[in-house]
Amino acid sequence: MIGRKFVAGRKGMAGLVAFACAMTMGLSGCSLTTPTRAEVEPEPVKATLGADDLIEDGVLTVAMDMTDAPQAMMDHEGKPSGYYADIARLLAERMGLDLRVVSSADVTGSLSKGKADLYIGARTGEDGVVESGVLVQNASSIFAKSADGSREVPTVSATTLQGAVVAVQSDSAAQDAMDSAGIDTTLKTKSNVNECFEALADGEVDYVACDSTAGAYLARAYPGTVFVGTIAPMVSYDAIAASGTDLADRAMGILEDALSDGTLEAIFRLWYGDLPFSLDDLALDGVTFEQEAPESEETPASEGESGELAQSDSLNSLG
Repeated sequence: MIGRKFVAGRKGMAGLVAFACAMTMGLSGCSLTTPTRAEVEPEPVKATLGADDLIEDGVLTVAMDMTDAPQAMMDHEGKPSGYYADIARLLAERMGLDLRVVSSADVTGSLSKGKADLYIGARTGEDGVVESGVLVQNASSIFAKSADGSREVPTVSATTLQGAVVAVQSDSAAQDAMDSAGIDTTLKTKSNVNECFEALADGEVDYVACDSTAGAYLARAYPGTVFVGTIAPMVSYDAIAASGTDLADRAMGILEDALSDGTLEAIFRLWYGDLPFSLDDLALDGVTFEQEAPESEETPASEGESGELAQSDSLNSLG
């Protein structure tokens, strides 16, 4: 998925490798001991970018919207967390730089006004920038709970949803998508996505409709809860940098390498579990919608407000 669009601590990606190895050994039943994340020392990288390339010499400054959980958020210690933050750590580490994350929803302004070197989480199609290629896709989607608690995805279609009870966050893009789909369902509104998944786990509802990324993030804490398909247009998000710069070329090369060597996939899986990396052609059968995608409006409960989110974030901490 990486073509051309992109965005602390230098032990992050080495820790990711150790964590992934530990996960693999645990799943296979092997007793082979792997080093802890704290014990893994990354190979030192000599920085090739200097003051002429960066806002601050020796520091990669990356902007992202820190309210866009679980892509970007603050953890319980006030440190940047989320999928985008881990990608930023990857870039800084492989560039041999320290990392500073700034919060901004102004994509092009962050770059043009000298607030950031890179922006992660931009929608495709920005002018005057180099694009890393798609880092994540998002769409209003349906999640279901398998009958036997396995990760096997049940077959769900517009016909299957007829007469079903679906939990959805009130006044969200997913609620609008369900209303527009013309399917005869009973919508049970909740104040946030956490409550939707709790209702699914308790058998109060048959399905959950929410953003694919927020749903996949929370579904990891609920055995047998899986993504089954989209019900609205998909939006792609990338990392971007000003075109014609050494920084842009370096960042693009790193992301392309990370896709090839599996690092990007590993980071994605930590945050989104079994969610497909590409949502292309995953619309539920029988569901029709316009191709213009709305802005996401789902709001998982903030850290500390919900045990699910706080616990999941701590499991994903790479720094």
